[in-house]
Order: sequence, then structure tokens, then C-alpha cells
Amino acid sequence: MPGETGANGPQPDDGEAVVVAVRGEIDIATADDMRDRLLAAAGEPGCAVLIADFTGVDFFDASGVRALMAARRRLGARGVRLVLGGPSAAVLRTLEALDLAAEFPVLPVAQVPFIPRPALRR
Repeated sequence: MPGETGANGPQPDDGEAVVVAVRGEIDIATADDMRDRLLAAAGEPGCAVLIADFTGVDFFDASGVRALMAARRRLGARGVRLVLGGPSAAVLRTLEALDLAAEFPVLPVAQVPFIPRPALRR
């Protein structure tokens, strides 16, 4: 099934994981803010994996994809892995439509660690 991970998939214990909740609509008005907040969250000491919890995203367009890919590139340069946590149907639909679903490691909803953090909401 697209988006699921196997034995070699991302695991929160691959290093210090930071979870950031992303909620609401991610579009041209909010995508850059999402990118900046993901990058800022990954600046925490010891962060090796950034899990972007997309379970609460209602809308996700190509602007969100652009921002997500930019964040992944910049995080990778810092040695931080970006993992999508429980992406909603809206996120998966957009990634699949652009043939990019395989570009991002995904954790199923049940495996997304619950760490209370401020949500990214617009």
C-alpha cells in the first residue's frame, strides 16, 4: 500500500525524534509558514528525525508539496530525516497525483508518537 513503511522504514528511535503537528489547510497562504516551522522545530538539540504529523490536514495543494520538498532538502543538509506521520487523505491524494508519494517516508497513524506540541494551524 502506498505510503506504508516496511522493516526498513522510518522509526522514531533512529535518533532523537521531534514531532510537529500540522493542522488545517496548507495552501499558498500557509505553505511557507509550515516550512519555516518545520525547519525551526528541527533545530532542537539532538534532533535526528522530524515527524510532521499530518493527521489533521484538511487541504493540501501543490504549494504545500513545494514547501515540504524544500524543508526536506534543507533538513537533509543538516542530517535530519523528514518523516510524514499519518498523512491525511488530502495529503496522500496530492502527493499521489504528483507521483511523489514514494518520495517521503511515512509512519502510519498508530506509530506516530504523541508528544504535546503547539499545532501549526491556519
